[in-house]
Amino acid sequence: MPSLWKQVGVLLAMGVLAASSAAPASGADWALRTVGDSIMLGISCPTTSRCVAGGAGNTVLSSEDPTAGASGWKSVNVGAGEQGPYFSPSRQIRAVDCPAPGFCVAVSYEGLIYTSTNPTGDAGAWSAADLSPEGPNIHMYGLDCPTANLCVAVATGGKILTTTDPAGGVGAWTVTQLPSPLYLRGISCASANLCVAVGDEGEIVSSTQPLGGAGAWSETQLPGAPIDRFLLGIACPAASLCVTGNTVNTLFTSTNPTGGAGAWTPAQGKSTVQITDVDCPSPTQCVAIDNNGDVLTSTNPTGGAAAWTFQNVLAYTEGPKDMLNPNGMFGISCPSTALCAIAATHGQILTSTNPFDPPPAPAPTKKAKKKHRKHKGPKRPRAIIASRPPPGIEIARGKAKIRFRFFAANHASVRGYVCKLDKRHFKPCKSPKSYRVGFGKHWFSVRAVGWTGYRGKAATLGPFKVCHPTNGIYCMER
Repeated sequence: MPSLWKQVGVLLAMGVLAASSAAPASGADWALRTVGDSIMLGISCPTTSRCVAGGAGNTVLSSEDPTAGASGWKSVNVGAGEQGPYFSPSRQIRAVDCPAPGFCVAVSYEGLIYTSTNPTGDAGAWSAADLSPEGPNIHMYGLDCPTANLCVAVATGGKILTTTDPAGGVGAWTVTQLPSPLYLRGISCASANLCVAVGDEGEIVSSTQPLGGAGAWSETQLPGAPIDRFLLGIACPAASLCVTGNTVNTLFTSTNPTGGAGAWTPAQGKSTVQITDVDCPSPTQCVAIDNNGDVLTSTNPTGGAAAWTFQNVLAYTEGPKDMLNPNGMFGISCPSTALCAIAATHGQILTSTNPFDPPPAPAPTKKAKKKHRKHKGPKRPRAIIASRPPPGIEIARGKAKIRFRFFAANHASVRGYVCKLDKRHFKPCKSPKSYRVGFGKHWFSVRAVGWTGYRGKAATLGPFKVCHPTNGIYCMER
């Protein structure tokens, strides 16, 4: 992944504001409330009557009545110091897990482990252990505690952190260095005997003995272009099922998660943006979310794309030009089929008490039709081809070398580009892009790729022609 993405993490917000009242989301059975303004990145609901979320600015949101309005949620800042810049990954609580209603653990990008035996209490109810001195680059992104006596966290640099005493301070955690410096993002443990982690380049790292050190973990990588392999969240409700998703909304399922890359089956989702998290209250019920306000649910997770229902629950919107992901969702927890809770951007928490029911389809009003036309989806980055070869190229033999330069109209929102020549497939590329082409007509296409993974419309040039030289007849006229 580009270094800028690794530097900024996902997103930060700019402080905690007053809570607002609950309001219905655009999804049929989802309710939205806004509690402060910090981007929330992880959430855990040990029961249907308790949820704890963490996010930017070391913010913790908690509720003993998750389906209540904003007044039913408490916001506290559990970390010391000022919050970093908007795009800085510092002071981010990236993941939360509560193995019991009265015990929660959270991890931060800064290498802090937070624990509490009163997670719905005030800021003083949380204790912090600073793991960052244990080694460089202890930037933690994912956490799972299958029991109160086992927690496993994943970090950048191919580090896995384990403990049998999560509240035992720095000395209670063991840092395991994997052979490869993987940028690990998410982890799920079906039990104390199976944990599976995912990472930036499509890595799948698994272990049936998570406390066994580096040798107990096996690594594999999903196939595909790097830009399509970015994995953030994973859910393993049982040893016989794990579900994850990538940058371009492809879901991957496996009934044998330790079986290597070939054991994972892809299913293309119904949007084109990055899946950020997955949770499954049972092996036959899973929910995935993306950072464009969409929810995908299934009662047959391994049944392919057709087995997943798509629903937009936060309206598509571009938001201010200096704010990314105004409707991004980054964490989900479903303790049962009676509750799913989502942590989203700008202090937003969404809940549903019937997440697996198909949304109703009322007859649209004229106003609703007009709104739908207005919000067809996110604005996509637009590639512009700045220079190209001449339309006619004459060579005596061999192949001609051609080169294209391109950029994006909205460069700040672009993560990369994909290019293709003629009927080939799109592949990641950089400007300038060169090819060697033979005689005949050729076409070139480039698409810009946004930070969330969605691709803009292809900019295409052609045909341009490569010809043998002749007496005074221009190549393109033949």
